[in-house]
Amino acid sequence: MTKYKIMIPLVLALFVWQGIADAASISTRVRVLEGKMAKQDRAIKNALKSSSVRNSKGDQALAKVNALEKKVENLIKKEGRKKRLERADKRYTFP
Repeated sequence: MTKYKIMIPLVLALFVWQGIADAASISTRVRVLEGKMAKQDRAIKNALKSSSVRNSKGDQALAKVNALEKKVENLIKKEGRKKRLERADKRYTFP
């Protein structure tokens, strides 16, 4: 009888101890995974910020290129007007 009085609490304590160990292991794993997720979240946010900065710089550069293209087109039109004026009818001019 005394053998059972000692063995039963020992077995129950072993099961309880195993449950506590499992819970501690799970909580440790959860903490590790939360840390990894936070790290990835920071990396993703940094990547999004850098890509948005790159996009805005690209948009600014594209706007500059478009403005320069318009200036070039205007200069080409002005040159065309000058050439047309030079090629005007010169039949009645003096040499």
